[in-house]
Amino acid sequence: MITTAIAVLAALVVAIAAVIVARAVYFRPQLGVLLLAAFVPLNGLLVILPLPGLVSGWKEGLLLYTLICAWLRRRRVPAGEVAAPTILLPWWPAAALFVAFGVASALISFGVIGFVGIKVTFFYLLLVVVLWLAPFDARDRDHLVSVLMGMGAFTSLVGIAQLLAGPAFLVSLGYEYGTQVRTSGGLLRVFSTFNLPFPFGLYVMLSLLVGGAVALANPSRRRNLLFLCFAPVMVVAMSTAIVRAAILGLAVGAIYMIVIRFRALAAPVIAVAVLIGAILPFVPTITSVFFSSSSLNERSGRWNEVIEKIRTHPFGEGLGSSGAAADRISTAQGTVFSGLSTNYQPDNYYVKTALELGPIGLWAVIALLLSSLLWCTRLSRTLPGQDGALTLGVGASIVASLFASLVATYFEIFPIDVYFWLLLGVVGCAAAQHESSTGRSPSDRAAPASRPTFASS
Repeated sequence: MITTAIAVLAALVVAIAAVIVARAVYFRPQLGVLLLAAFVPLNGLLVILPLPGLVSGWKEGLLLYTLICAWLRRRRVPAGEVAAPTILLPWWPAAALFVAFGVASALISFGVIGFVGIKVTFFYLLLVVVLWLAPFDARDRDHLVSVLMGMGAFTSLVGIAQLLAGPAFLVSLGYEYGTQVRTSGGLLRVFSTFNLPFPFGLYVMLSLLVGGAVALANPSRRRNLLFLCFAPVMVVAMSTAIVRAAILGLAVGAIYMIVIRFRALAAPVIAVAVLIGAILPFVPTITSVFFSSSSLNERSGRWNEVIEKIRTHPFGEGLGSSGAAADRISTAQGTVFSGLSTNYQPDNYYVKTALELGPIGLWAVIALLLSSLLWCTRLSRTLPGQDGALTLGVGASIVASLFASLVATYFEIFPIDVYFWLLLGVVGCAAAQHESSTGRSPSDRAAPASRPTFASS
C-alpha cells in the first residue's frame, strides 16, 4: 500500500516536472539540449527508483520534443534581411556515408527490425540537427562546460561513496550483483550513477579532458580553479571503475592537449607518470587487475573467427549484428547471428564496425574521427578565449576515442555517444558565431543579421 502510494506520488511529481520542462524547452530549445546533457549521467539510477518503465525513454522523448520545438521556433529570414552566415563542417561527407551505408545495411539485413540498430548507432546524431536549428550562444556553451564539470565531479563523489559503502550495501539498494555490481580481483568496480562501470569511467574521462582544457586556459576563474583542485579526486574515482579504455583515453588526450597548447605542463605530467610507475609495482592487487593478460587472451580468443567473417562478408553482416543491438534484434527474431554460439559482443569498436559494415563502414568511421580531429585542432588555434579552449578539449576527447575504441565499443556506450555528437555540434556553433563576428564586411554588419548557423554542404 505504502509502496503504491510512493510510486503514484513519484509519477505525479515526474508529470508536473515534465510539463514545466516542456513549456521552457518550447520557448528555448537550447534548454532541452542542456537538460539532456545534465541528466543523462543519472540515467542509471532508474534501476533503483520506483518509476514506471515508460520513464526509461525520457532521453529519447526529450530529444525528439526538443527537435520539434527547434523546428517550430527556427528563425525565418524576412525578405531583405541578411541571411545567417554558415560554415562548412568538414566531417559531414564521412558522416553521411556512415549513416547512408549503415541504414541501408540494417534495412537490407533485418528489414523493419533493423531500425533497432539504426537507433542505437545514429539516434543522437539528431543533436547536431537541433543545434543547427537552435544554435548555442556563448552563454549556452559556458553552461555546457559547467554541466560537464559539475556532473563529472558529482558522479566522482558518488563513485567514491560506493567504494566506501561496499557491494553488499549496493545490492541492498536494489542493484544486481553481476550486472551493475561487479568486482575484479576482489576490488569493486565503481559505477556511480550509471548502470555499468564502463560509462562511468569514460564519462569522467570526458569531463576531465573537456573541462580541464577550459579550466587550464583560464585558471583564475573560480569555477575553473575549483575544478582543477578537484581533478585528482576525479582521476582516482575514474580509476576505481577499472576501465582501461578510460585510463588510456585520458592519457592520450592529455598528451594531445600538452602538445597543442599546454607545453608548460609536460614536465609535471612526466614527473607524475614516473612516480605512479614507480609506485605501482608495490601495489600487487592493483597491478594484477589493470595489467592482467587474461583479458587480452579473452579479447583475442575469437578474433580468428571474426577475421574470417569479415573476409567472407566484404559488406558486413549488417548494422546491429553485434554489440548492444544484437540481443534486441535476435530476441525479436528468435535467432543468433551467423552461426556464432552467442551474439558476438566485441570490445573493439573498429572490429565491431568491420564485422557489421565491412571495410567501407570502417573507413567511414575512421574518416569521420580523423576529419573531426583535424577540424577541432585547427579551430582550437583560431577561435578566441573559452571557445578555443573548449574546442581543444573536444579535440582531446576525439583523440581519446580513437584509442579507447581499440579496447571498447566506445561509441555504443551510453551516454558517450550523446556527448560525441553534442560536442561536435557545439564546436560548429562556436565556429559559426566566430565567422559571423569576423567574416563579414562593415556594410553587412550595419544590416540586421540573423543568428549564425553551420552548414553541412
